[in-house]
Amino acid sequence: MKRLSLGALALLGIFGASCSSPAYENNHWHLNSVPARMSYQFAGYIQSTDGPYLQKLGADMSSIGTTLRRHLLNANEGNPLLPQAPLKPYRPEPPKVEFKIGE
Repeated sequence: MKRLSLGALALLGIFGASCSSPAYENNHWHLNSVPARMSYQFAGYIQSTDGPYLQKLGADMSSIGTTLRRHLLNANEGNPLLPQAPLKPYRPEPPKVEFKIGE
C-alpha cells in the first residue's frame, strides 16, 4: 500500500506541475520542463516557438490538406508532367515606328 501511494504521489508531482514557464521549458534538468516536453512528444507542440495551439493546428491542417490534394487529386501547380494549356502560335508583329514630318 505504501508503494502504491508513493508511486501515486510521484506521478502527481511529475504530471501535476502543468504550469511551466518558458525559462524552464528547454531545461532538461528542471522538473517544470516535464509537462512541456511531454506535450511536445505527444502532440508535437511547443508553446514558445509555435504560438497559440489553434494557430498551429490550423497550419498543420492546411499542410495536410495540401498534401492530400497533391497526392489524391493531382492538383500541383508546379508539376511539369501535368498537361498544359496549348500555347498560341507565334505570329510576328510589325515593328512600331513613329515618323515625324516637317521639323
